[in-house]
Amino acid sequence: MKKVIAVVLSVLAVLGVFAPAAAAYDAGNYPVVYVTGYGPAIYAEKGNAESEVYYPTSEDIGAIVEEALGPCLKELAAGVVTKNFDKYCDELYNAIAPIYEDLVLAPDGTPKDNSGRVENPEHIFLDYSRFSAGEETFPYDWRLSPEYSAEELDAFIDTMLRNTGAKKVNIVGRCLGGNVVSAYLENFSEEAKAKVNEIVMFIPSTEGINMIGALFAGDINIDAGKLDVFLDEYMKYKELIEDPAIKEFLTVMVTVLEQVKLLNLPVLTVQAFVDAIKDNLVPRLIRRSYGSFPSFWAMVPDEYLEDALAFVYNTPELQKEYAGTIEKARSYHDNVMVNAKETTKEMSQYIDISVISKYNIPAMPIFTDCANTTDGTAETYLTSFGATTADFGEVLSEKYIAGMSEEDKKYLSPDEKIDASTALLPEKTWFIKNSYHDHFPASIDALIETIFTTVDMTVFTNEAYPQYLDANVDGAELTPVEGKDIVEKESFLSLFIRFFKSFFAVFLKLFNIG
Repeated sequence: MKKVIAVVLSVLAVLGVFAPAAAAYDAGNYPVVYVTGYGPAIYAEKGNAESEVYYPTSEDIGAIVEEALGPCLKELAAGVVTKNFDKYCDELYNAIAPIYEDLVLAPDGTPKDNSGRVENPEHIFLDYSRFSAGEETFPYDWRLSPEYSAEELDAFIDTMLRNTGAKKVNIVGRCLGGNVVSAYLENFSEEAKAKVNEIVMFIPSTEGINMIGALFAGDINIDAGKLDVFLDEYMKYKELIEDPAIKEFLTVMVTVLEQVKLLNLPVLTVQAFVDAIKDNLVPRLIRRSYGSFPSFWAMVPDEYLEDALAFVYNTPELQKEYAGTIEKARSYHDNVMVNAKETTKEMSQYIDISVISKYNIPAMPIFTDCANTTDGTAETYLTSFGATTADFGEVLSEKYIAGMSEEDKKYLSPDEKIDASTALLPEKTWFIKNSYHDHFPASIDALIETIFTTVDMTVFTNEAYPQYLDANVDGAELTPVEGKDIVEKESFLSLFIRFFKSFFAVFLKLFNIG
């Protein structure tokens, strides 16, 4: 009798869970598939959470550095004398390469073992903490080609629809997840039309990230003139350096060095050293780490691709050995990246597609084309699919603004840094100011939730969410961007006073005085 009661209660419980859910989804409130960027854990055995964790790496980085320090310094000193750093490069490579040994893919761009993600795609456990209709993270192996992951995404959506009773899903594609979503729209367009209600492309790297393209192409050029600005901006974000005393000291020190033009000297020395070792060391390290991932080749902008392939696979033998990875890299570029704008525009006739981009953070000044405004990682003009942007710290010229039509001026940012009229979907593209790439506060989740739950929402239909929003660094609240930035240059005397105050604050902290 107890078994019968248990069965009846189980049936009622199932009906109680799924009947209201299906009704809600029928009304247009669809569950969310969240396609993340790179970073979720990779395990030695796909689907087995008890197996060894390959990523984040379990290697003791400190111990590796300590062990390698002696041999590296010895060969570095010898290289300074002989002007030949080949042995130093070998020592450094031998120290770093093992860190990625388990994670690195085979030369054909596929796992060389049974490693992968742990989640079982047949199990759907909706999380209601961010979106009212619930969300499930798509459990893909972020090392693999976005085109391969797009196939898995199609199957995952089928499972989601089957297990929830929903007729369609909404999708968020974040960073590399944007590449996967773009590959899905390109290669599974008919399936997407039938299964997807709405998509938010959140800082998508569909068209690449210049820093990755530059590094893969060997374009490593340190810009001393931008280092102080870069560090000053990054010090605003408490997650990067928690201690305010150390943060203040580093910021002021670099600014002072730049003002007295002493920063160029160490930078020129470092640049000369980088130039001496990069052709020997960098291609090898790329091949044995992130360059083995077709996903990272998918984040190389098209204009960098051939130079990058030639730099990383710099002999006929390597080109033959890594033919599989090279083919996957070119396939994404030829089939997805170069068609992304046209495909996204076409698919927006069937699926409601929105874009969220970020701006007003400088790029790391270690490559030639680093002047663009970014989110600290990805260029705003790329993540917005074509908005016109001023360089970081600048505004669009008076001549440019005067040449805009009155109709287009409604897309001009109040701080005059961005013209969204040239973006692919100007009425459906939002820009978040002062929020770095890896920062995903609840305030942005609220924007995405509003987009998903509002019929035909545009940048002009909700006063709380105009086209340009300021995250105010901490992202606790998004507020409308208002007017031009006011920048007051600090006097040299004031800088030196700050420098000595911050120096002594750090000194006292280090020696536990006071």
